[in-house]
Amino acid sequence: MHDAYFHRRHLPLFGTVARGNPKLAELFFAYYGEAFADGALSARMKSLTALAVAHAVQCPYCIDAYTTDSLEKGADLEQMTEAVHIAAWVRGGSVLDYGAMMTAQAGQSTGVPGPPNADAYFSRGHGPAQARLAQGPFATWEAAVKEEGELEPIEKATIAVAVAHVLQNPYGIERATAWASDEGASVEQLTEAVHVGVAIRGGAALVHAVQMLEQLDQRGMA
Repeated sequence: MHDAYFHRRHLPLFGTVARGNPKLAELFFAYYGEAFADGALSARMKSLTALAVAHAVQCPYCIDAYTTDSLEKGADLEQMTEAVHIAAWVRGGSVLDYGAMMTAQAGQSTGVPGPPNADAYFSRGHGPAQARLAQGPFATWEAAVKEEGELEPIEKATIAVAVAHVLQNPYGIERATAWASDEGASVEQLTEAVHVGVAIRGGAALVHAVQMLEQLDQRGMA
């Protein structure tokens, strides 16, 4: 067994995860392929979305694969960097969303001693507290991340929708969906982006099973 938990030699072994259940693997890989098939989103956009999601879920194998794939699909370093910043912004915003729950519970949010529904962990009433936490340098960075650059705002917003769903953050989903809708994204485009997110999240879990199989091989169990 190699000393590194994440080793480049694991990535080409992705297909070996079928050993434990070939049928499930076949069905997953069929879904994975369909998620990346031509549709309302271009192959380049799907690859950039996958790259952003890969960073959000911190999967080194996926980052490796979709850095290469993004370049092959015609993206450049500037576009890839902007996609990664979208992932960082959505994930950072998610942390502040949870912080808003903390401040609301502690009675520190402006004019609101607690969320309107004390039994709800996630409430739209947390919005004022999140807005306070997101002021200052974060807001300045947020504005820069969202403005048009190498990627158009509609592309950035679509990527944000996928990342927000993967992070399972209702506030982020609401914000990103509103942004994407305002930019003119269609339901078909956003649905495809979410499925790319699902494929990467599921793929990230499965590719890590290579480590499990390697360990079981060492134990003589696989």
